[in-house]
Amino acid sequence: MWHLKFIGTSQGPIHKFTSLKRKLYNCNANIYFNQECLKNKLIPTYAKLKFPNASPATKYTQQKVTGMRIKDEIKFLHAKKQQLNQQMYYLHLTLANTWNNTWQYMLHTIESKLQKEVQKKYQNLDKKN
Repeated sequence: MWHLKFIGTSQGPIHKFTSLKRKLYNCNANIYFNQECLKNKLIPTYAKLKFPNASPATKYTQQKVTGMRIKDEIKFLHAKKQQLNQQMYYLHLTLANTWNNTWQYMLHTIESKLQKEVQKKYQNLDKKN
């Protein structure tokens, strides 16, 4: 399979589109990871909180707080995903109008490159669960 190489001033918007697409895929992977943590009742490192007392009420509160933290993170990631999708949509339209028929080949090249990266990330996330 051949890959396109972009030269000169055209590289900026294409690089920005690739970057946005990469961020979107990472955001989707983070949403997947957090949902898997909720489903399997696992606590990611960022959601761990320490309380000084070890009473039953404290343990119950700690479980609730970590669950709420993960759910809030999922809400935040969905909002971020929406914003990234909107930015990509407008940039995609601009690039499609600029490059006409060539844009489909460029998009395919970008997509295949990012799919390999994302596949590795999902494999790492599945190992964690």
